[in-house]
This record gives sequence, structure tokens and C-alpha cells, in this order.
Amino acid sequence: MRAQILSSLCLVALCQPTFALTQISVQASRPNTKSVGAWGSDSDSHSWMASNEACFAAPRALLLHSAPRLCSRRCATSFRSPASSRRPLNMQQQTDAKEENAGNRALSFEETLKEIKEPCKKAWEGSATDVYDTFERLKSQGVLKKWNSMPVKSRAVSQNELKRMLKTELDLDTVLGISGGVQTEDLKKLTVGAFASSAIIGVLGTAIGGETGGFVYWLTFLGASIPLVLVGVGSVAPSLIGGVISGLQWQFDKTNTMERRIRHEAAHILAGYMCGLPIEGYEVEPMPMCKFYDRREGNIDDVEAWKKARPFNEEEVDKLAVVCLSGVMGELSLYERAAGGQQDLEQLQEVYFRAESEKLRNNRVREETTRWGAMKARTLLEENNDSFMRLCKQLEKGASIEECIASIEAA
Repeated sequence: MRAQILSSLCLVALCQPTFALTQISVQASRPNTKSVGAWGSDSDSHSWMASNEACFAAPRALLLHSAPRLCSRRCATSFRSPASSRRPLNMQQQTDAKEENAGNRALSFEETLKEIKEPCKKAWEGSATDVYDTFERLKSQGVLKKWNSMPVKSRAVSQNELKRMLKTELDLDTVLGISGGVQTEDLKKLTVGAFASSAIIGVLGTAIGGETGGFVYWLTFLGASIPLVLVGVGSVAPSLIGGVISGLQWQFDKTNTMERRIRHEAAHILAGYMCGLPIEGYEVEPMPMCKFYDRREGNIDDVEAWKKARPFNEEEVDKLAVVCLSGVMGELSLYERAAGGQQDLEQLQEVYFRAESEKLRNNRVREETTRWGAMKARTLLEENNDSFMRLCKQLEKGASIEECIASIEAA
């Protein structure tokens, strides 16, 4: 027995020469006798001892009054302090856990409105960067979860692909207004009407008669000049005639209702918010309308006169394409065709013109990007339909912009 103990001590000395054993006592080995473990309490006889290179089980009669060191990962995983396993979380850990649970919890409309009211009030008084940073900070706190949450990356979209999504057989130029609301048939009707009215005025003036230079004379002369004025204006500024026709059609359109306008504007607000465009302004009268900055640092023209404005990059173009086409998609969520998107399309063409991407100089690429923006906007509205409908209700009652944001974020 003593020979075994001496051999064990020699092995320890060889593996770790600097290892010192203190107060080692040798006990006689008797059957059914418990040994004292390394921590000075009753334990299994196979307590882990440490050396530089190996771990081994201590002999039954070996007692160490100092705690052993662990020499390998196997020992570390096998060893566990009973006290540490039952240690409760400290106050800081409990606080962090509560904050994490609060951040993951969806806030109600009232809770969201309370959290954003004061920060937004201060942000409106600052620049676009102030608004963006405020919203990003509220997002990091778990208050705004949908802000700047829509990833954008444009791709080529064909007409058939967009038609399948919209479930329509109508021409896309008619549905989306890509080529404008005035068609060739409308121009034909206007031309025929101009010549017909001129002829009727001329015949009536001849039948009535009168002195040269009188009222009937000048009325007949002006009637004869109507076709000439139409041809002249149409040759110099055809868009002017188109605008007049579109305005008249829109005024007499039975679907020109407040509901259509609210859907159009609500879609703009939701898309701009989820694409991360800072809010520039908000108006309630004569009808709710929200204005967004072009990009994070402000509008493209908000630079000193002696500085050259930075062109739009690809990500900014993609975001603006979605926002511009969202109003049209908001109308198409209820109506068969859009009627109020002509101005939005003109603004999008201006964005294409001021973009840094050379590929947007190609007309085919611009049309594909426009169709992609329409498809992405439609997807956004479908995936967030509850937020869209709550936002429409808020706009109907003339709610504030903070209430609109809370309605988008509300659970």
C-alpha cells in the first residue's frame, strides 16, 4: 500500500515539479470507509486532480487541503460548483431581462403614441437628419418596428408579370397612367369639338348678321379662330392641352371621391415610412397630405448655391420609385384603374434624370424600374394591409402625423 502511495507522489512530481502538496495524511484503507474529497467534504473518491499535462483520479487515501486546478476542458465541463448553479440573477441582469422583454413586446396604439409624441415634436423642428436619427433611436428602443423596415432592390419586371399580379387584362398605360391620362381618342374628340363649335358659331353669326365691327362680327371671328388656337398650342405645348383634358375628366369622374384620395395618400405615407424617408411636413386641410424628404440628409436641392447637388444613388432611386408608385397602388386596392398618379410619375421621371446610374438613361430600364416600383408597392400594401386600413381611418378623421405613425405601429 505504501509503495502505491509513493509511486503516485513520484508521478505528480514528474508531471509538475513546482506542484506542492501540503499537509498530506496517509490513512489506512479499510472497507466501507468514506474518504474526504478535495473540498474537505464527503464526496466520490474519484476527485479530479490537476497537473500541467494530465488529469487523474486521486488515490483513496490522498487528501489535499487546497482546491485543485482544472487542467483540461474535459475537467472544466465535468466540474460544477453547487453554489454557482443556484445563484440568482443580480439586479442588473433582471433589469436587462425586463428591458429585452419590453422591446420584444408589441405596443398598443396609446403606448406607441405616448412614446413618440415628445421625441417627434422636437424632431419636426430640426432637419431631415434630426428626424431620421430620432426615428432610428426609437426603433432601437423597440418603439418603432416598421420604420425603415422595407428592403429594396430593383429588378426587371415585364408587363405580363405586373398584369398577373394586378389580375387585370387592361393596358398598363391605362391602369397606371404611365403614358398619361389623355389618350389619342380624347384628342380626336377635342379636335372635332373645336371645329364643330367654330362652324356653329360662324353659321349663327352669318344668320344673325350685323354691322362690321359689332359684337356679332367679333364673336364670329373668335369662333373661327378656335381651331387655329388649338393647333398652335398643341404644337408648342401639348402637355398643356393634356393637363386641361385630364383635369376636366377628373372633375367629372364619379369615382373622384374622398375615399380614393385618402387611399392614395395613406399608401404614400405607409410606403415612405417603411422605406425610411424622413417626414418633411404634414397638412390636414383641405385634405390630409404628407411630404417626405428625398433622402436621409434632406432634399436634393437643399444645398448651397455654389455646391453641386449629389445625384441619387441606386438605393435612393429604388425607394423613391416605391413611394411614387404607392399612391397608384393604393387606388388600385379598391378601384379598377388609377386616376391621381400623373404628378407622382412626373416626379419619378425627374428622379431618374438626376440619378447617378447610367443604366437609367435607357428608356427600357426606366419603364422596368417603374413597373418594379409598382409591384413592390403593391406587395407592401398587401403585407401590411391592417396598418394601411388603420391609417386610412386616421386620415378620414384628420388625425395628427403622430397618430398616423402610431396607427401603423399599433399591434
